[in-house]
Amino acid sequence: MTALFIAAVVAGLSPSSPLLAQNAPAPSRVNGLIMLLEFENIRGMRHWESELDRRGLTSLVQAQYDVLAKYPEDFARLAAKGYVVAGTYSDKAFWDVPYDEQLARMRQVKETVEKITRKPMRVFGSRYFAYDDNTLRAADALGIEYVLARGTAGARATIFAPAEYKTKIISVSNVPFKEMGSGSLCDYSLWARGSDDRDFAKLVDAVIASRPSDMILVSHAYLGGTKIKWWKTYENALSRNEVTWRGFDAWSATVRVVKSPNAQIPVNREVKYMQPQPAVPFWRLEDVPGLPPEGDIRTDGVICQ
Repeated sequence: MTALFIAAVVAGLSPSSPLLAQNAPAPSRVNGLIMLLEFENIRGMRHWESELDRRGLTSLVQAQYDVLAKYPEDFARLAAKGYVVAGTYSDKAFWDVPYDEQLARMRQVKETVEKITRKPMRVFGSRYFAYDDNTLRAADALGIEYVLARGTAGARATIFAPAEYKTKIISVSNVPFKEMGSGSLCDYSLWARGSDDRDFAKLVDAVIASRPSDMILVSHAYLGGTKIKWWKTYENALSRNEVTWRGFDAWSATVRVVKSPNAQIPVNREVKYMQPQPAVPFWRLEDVPGLPPEGDIRTDGVICQ
């Protein structure tokens, strides 16, 4: 990506921008949540854990089933610390998928997560954070509190409470990527589109400066948690005075919940995506010093993008 690309994104994130969908003056402090995704190995997650431990923080965590199965002790430990371990089904986007199939897939994910964490699975997301009425019905039937959704209020994260269901919808922070559409506020979203760590740092700075009331900053832990130049952006964000970083329960209790009939809740089905086209291949990125090596990285696990 070019400087023009990131400049266009930053220009769209002024406090008055409609992309922020703010209906009130900017808050004195942003209500911030870290969300960690893992589709590869564990060292990035472990690095994030140690850094959040130092700050007395936890996060929302999502890991692909094979990672959960390979490292159950890690996710059991995170759950015991108060991390909320969300379930994920990354093989398919849950748009227009039959109810019975969604219910079966969601139940399978739930059983896997709960066997490892020994806690109820409270949050679920499919590929691209896709959901529809059948997803909400299935989540209700399984007693799942939240489903994850592609953002609909710009950089501001939102929780919607559809009148027809007990399950709520977490609409994640979403930022524009010009001709490539929009995507989650996430390291992978920029890396896969050819942007570098400097572009990501500028984008995160611009979002925080715009003071959305509520924000979710996402990291694919194998990238943001292991590569030093990308990690620096998260390290800087964690130290920003403009943001109060909270664990999931405190964050969700602070967000203004929008109650509405489901038909009136905005839905984002835009996915303008391609195979990753990074400016710098993953293997050429410099590691955080001191992290142990850990196998090959595929970089093909996509849920936020």
